[in-house]
Amino acid sequence: MRGATGRRAAGPLAIGLMGNTGSRSVLVIDDDRDICEVVQTVLELEGYAVVTARDGAKALASLRGGLRPCLIILDLMMPNMNGIQFREQQQLDPELRDIPVVVLSGDGTVPMKAAALGVKGLRKPVELDVLLDVVGRSCVPGGGAR
Repeated sequence: MRGATGRRAAGPLAIGLMGNTGSRSVLVIDDDRDICEVVQTVLELEGYAVVTARDGAKALASLRGGLRPCLIILDLMMPNMNGIQFREQQQLDPELRDIPVVVLSGDGTVPMKAAALGVKGLRKPVELDVLLDVVGRSCVPGGGAR
């Protein structure tokens, strides 16, 4: 669904995920609109609900507002609050620290940087079957995090 600005707006399913624990929702945090749209489209075709945020601060606000995805897909390089800062804040919050995270970044050292954050790292551009496999490992069909 597109809003008046032409940007993809949160639909009723995404809005209904607020406060929903154990849903098949994925939070994509990336400032690149094209990456967000591609990942969102691919995951929605596979039956996942996707919520996007353009930086770590907006993502934290959504999570602190009740969003409970089965997985967070996190870019490292973003304005305002980057992926490393987001992950540090996530780990400090007992309500959010157990939500699985996978880093998706164009950074050539993403495996090393992701490992330093205690998560798996995938390099952009990612093969779609690899991405779907990672999401499938974190999200149980029919709802819930593993």
